[in-house]
Amino acid sequence: MQSEVREPPVFRGDGTDKFSVHEWEDLVDTYLRKRGIPMSEHHHEILSRLMGKAKDIVRITLHSNTSLRPSENPRVIFDILKQHFSEVRFSSMPLADFYGTIHAVGENPVVYWVRLNKAVDVAEEALNRLGRQMDNPCQEAAMMFDKYCPDPTLSAIFRLRAPEKWTASEVQEHLDRYQTEQKEQLAVKSKRNVAVRNTTAHTQSPIESEIAASGLPVVPSDNVNASTPSPPQNDDNCIKMLIGLLDCALFQNSQTEMRCPQPSQPPARACKVCRSQEHSTLAHCRRQRLCLACFQPGHIKRNCTDSQPSTGNQFAQPPQGTPTLK
Repeated sequence: MQSEVREPPVFRGDGTDKFSVHEWEDLVDTYLRKRGIPMSEHHHEILSRLMGKAKDIVRITLHSNTSLRPSENPRVIFDILKQHFSEVRFSSMPLADFYGTIHAVGENPVVYWVRLNKAVDVAEEALNRLGRQMDNPCQEAAMMFDKYCPDPTLSAIFRLRAPEKWTASEVQEHLDRYQTEQKEQLAVKSKRNVAVRNTTAHTQSPIESEIAASGLPVVPSDNVNASTPSPPQNDDNCIKMLIGLLDCALFQNSQTEMRCPQPSQPPARACKVCRSQEHSTLAHCRRQRLCLACFQPGHIKRNCTDSQPSTGNQFAQPPQGTPTLK
């Protein structure tokens, strides 16, 4: 029993195709090979799966150039399509196109190696159409990669020998090792990130520590985690939590002020003799040799006979002739 072969899609060339011209070529080749269609009928099968702009270009090109015989060489139809609808450049100087394939800024070395090999295939195909060929395409690709390697570490390795001494298999070996090291580094980095997230989740935040030290109420972590939605809303939840904690702090401070009102301004330590704010009563009496009880000269407080000593709430009148200290 012959297995069912899925027919390839129609190629239009107007931007609505799901496959590129190279992918469509592979699908058609697979279909023709599995169906066992004779070589003499290949061009009819290929043309029957072209429509729109692609079919018009192929038909006009074949009518304009009678030397192209699709019945003998059906590959010319694919060549016409790739020349007009391929993303790869096709020109009369295929080798110049290949040697102009340098790496882009920030391009991965593996991606550049794949793109370089595709450029080699295109140049070799174009040379075959012109009746020419490359002596060693793989060696040319290895030399180009050695010269324009985008990774500094790999570039330092390839500089240990001359470019023509490297083979394509050696370049591929170094790239395989490079990919393995990159995967290991990504695995280690992901494990570190998971460990940091777990440590952060089990560690009390600085804000909660300060609030706990000040005696303010702290929202339980279980409730916070339970109310935490999907990751895109983490910033909003953090802002809301901070606002709630600030509200609690302000409310706690207001309650404290209401329970413990602040005292009024303390009485100024003014001199009771001259009412000066620059020195105290004791300093004034010691300098002027006055009694601390009646503020009169000639005796001390222990020998004072004044029956009404001055109190702390009434200022005494300074004795006549006593200068004011400043």
